Formats: sequence, C-alpha cells, structure tokens
Amino acid sequence: MKREELKVLIDRETIQKRVAEMGREIGEYYADKTDSIVAICVLKGSIHFFSELVLNIPLNVMYSFVHVSSYVGSSSTGRIRVNSWIDVPVSNEYVLLVEDIVDTGNTIRYIMKYLQRYKPKDLKLAALIEKKAHDHGINIDFLGFQIEDRFVVGYGLDYDGRFRNLPFVGYKE
Repeated sequence: MKREELKVLIDRETIQKRVAEMGREIGEYYADKTDSIVAICVLKGSIHFFSELVLNIPLNVMYSFVHVSSYVGSSSTGRIRVNSWIDVPVSNEYVLLVEDIVDTGNTIRYIMKYLQRYKPKDLKLAALIEKKAHDHGINIDFLGFQIEDRFVVGYGLDYDGRFRNLPFVGYKE
C-alpha cells in the first residue's frame, strides 16, 4: 500500500468538528456526576483521537494509557497481547475508555472486562470509528463515525505501523 493510492474517507476538518462535538457530549454526560474523569487511551491507534478529544472535554482529565495489539497487517490475529497497562487507580472513578476503531470488538471487550475488575464508579467508551460489518455487541457511548467494512488508515490507524500520521482517515480501493 502506498500513500498516493489512498482515498480520503473522512477528511481532517470533518474529524475535528465531530471530535469537538464528542468532547461537548462527554462534558454534558458527566456535568451532574463529577468534575473529573480518568481517560484511558488505547495505544497506539487512538493517540491522535485521544489527544484531540481530551482538549475538548470541559472537565479535569487524568490521562492513562493501555497498549494492546491484535492485528498484523490488515488482519486480526484473534489473540490480544497486552504490552502495557494503566498506571493510575480507577477504582471508584469515572472512567472514559478512548478507542480508535471498534471492528470485531474483541480488543475493546477484553479491555473493558479487565477494567471492570477494578470496580470503577462508571465506565464509558468513546470510539472514533465503528465498522458496521460485525455484530460485536459493544455499547459505544460516544461515537464519531460509522463506516462500511473497509480497512482504514490514518489519524492514528495503521497498516504495519505505517500511515498513522495521515491527517485524514483513508482507504485503498
């Protein structure tokens, strides 16, 4: 796959506008509950989305990160490998998990199930993209975009570590 072969699916301006809206929606949801949350970024793909999203959340936001992987190339291995885990306590906290894309749901299901063991006061999921192709059964509380079943790159999403730095979400036909 080469950069010049990619078509723009979601342009930067559209992403920024929707992420700002999501930040306001998240702020409204928590407004009568708390003035601070723990936002957990699922690395590496969510890094751009996470960075932009937290700038738009009108609350005190404590950051944490998890690094898990299940993809090689454009295919899921079906196995989840945990490379690093959260470094802040989340027991009895309001927790927002921030994911780049929900496809089969296996990775995010694993993370959410594990986080529940810590007994957070509230656990919500924000995802930039949801693929409509799979009946993953994941409740996405704050969603940016739904797309068809395409392999996408850019804005943090990658193909073998490449294309993460594209300012848009693109695909190859």
